[in-house]
Amino acid sequence: MTILVTGFNGKMGIEVAKKLHEQNLSFKGAVRNVEKAKRTYGNDFAFVKLDFSNRATFEEALEGVDKIFLIYPPGGKIEFYQFLKMVKEKRIKHVVYLSVKDVQFLPFIHHFKNEKLIKKLNIPYTFIRAGYFMQNLHDFLGEEIKENRRIFVPAGKGKTSFVDTRDLAEAALHAFENPADHTNKSHIITGEKAVDFYEVADLMTSILGERIEYTNPTVKEFKSYMLQKGENEDFVNVVIGIHFPTKLGLAKGVTYDFEKITKSKPTPIARYIEDYKERWLRE
Repeated sequence: MTILVTGFNGKMGIEVAKKLHEQNLSFKGAVRNVEKAKRTYGNDFAFVKLDFSNRATFEEALEGVDKIFLIYPPGGKIEFYQFLKMVKEKRIKHVVYLSVKDVQFLPFIHHFKNEKLIKKLNIPYTFIRAGYFMQNLHDFLGEEIKENRRIFVPAGKGKTSFVDTRDLAEAALHAFENPADHTNKSHIITGEKAVDFYEVADLMTSILGERIEYTNPTVKEFKSYMLQKGENEDFVNVVIGIHFPTKLGLAKGVTYDFEKITKSKPTPIARYIEDYKERWLRE
């Protein structure tokens, strides 16, 4: 069994790779720049070139692969349907696809369409429908927390079911190791409870020992500030869109799928903050 791990450089792919590595499972990381990946990660992982905007890379990336951890990539001109067609032609045995919680109510996002394509092509699948990543706090929200001691995002007062990407990777590992239990099934993976960003700021204040504030900007304030900083407008709009369900109070649902799959509790957000606190401490 060889697993192709896409999205290797993102918040999810690397965590899946770590889980597979711990279990001594055969896999290779799909990246756009193999040499850069080798310099970054050393000899712990094997890499193969995959560019979803370039069909010429698909054949080599899928060579010798029978399972895939699949993430829809950022960027334009993505040839995702063509990639899926080749996955079908290669008779890949199992695709674990990272989707999003409540995708069935979101027909305007890529994941809605991609789930339908995978089913239509009769590719054996497991859909990991994820809640809001805890790791966003040290990713695109991290700079404002570190530099200005604030969570600056237009999420209103709504609660969201934060989930640790390490837990999502654990769920994916179980799907790969026990395909009979997970093939052609969808798992909704969330944290143990929903919290709002005010509560997150209070937890960060307690654990970091420095006051962190959630400022709850309006969409207009957020967009104006981020564009003034030089952020890409498309990216800013994506961030606004990610937090819109929370702002509307639609992101607070909690499930127990993780516990059913792994027989363990989801990672509490306080533990995540403790584990990653160095990311927000000033030098």
